[in-house]
Amino acid sequence: MILSLKWVSRFPLPPDLLGMKRDYSKEIDEPSLRSNQALVRTIPLSNKQQLKVHLKKYGFRGFKLKELTPNKTRRAQCANWLLYYREEIFGYSLKELQTRKKERLKQEEEENKRKKSMGDNDEWRPPLNEVV
Repeated sequence: MILSLKWVSRFPLPPDLLGMKRDYSKEIDEPSLRSNQALVRTIPLSNKQQLKVHLKKYGFRGFKLKELTPNKTRRAQCANWLLYYREEIFGYSLKELQTRKKERLKQEEEENKRKKSMGDNDEWRPPLNEVV
């Protein structure tokens, strides 16, 4: 409920995420771009590549760079959000979702503690180049 209220306040008119035109001028394209970016930010990292995962069994091997357009990219991102919604949110009550999130955070904390206690540090750090 809170997320939807935030969405309505940011986007009072529903953005046209799927029926976009090929006019990429700032006045026409900006609302669609911003709403799509906000939608993609709501997808957890673990669910970002679900479109590829779900379509792989049908022979989909990904997009070729030369065939990508902003419209195709945004449509794929919307489809990815729909898959995330169907797999992770649809059919669960708010209380169940909150419980699942707490359990997931608890598991992540335990995993981080285990890694620290074993000295396993997976954090990437940039290489240090000393300047003399």
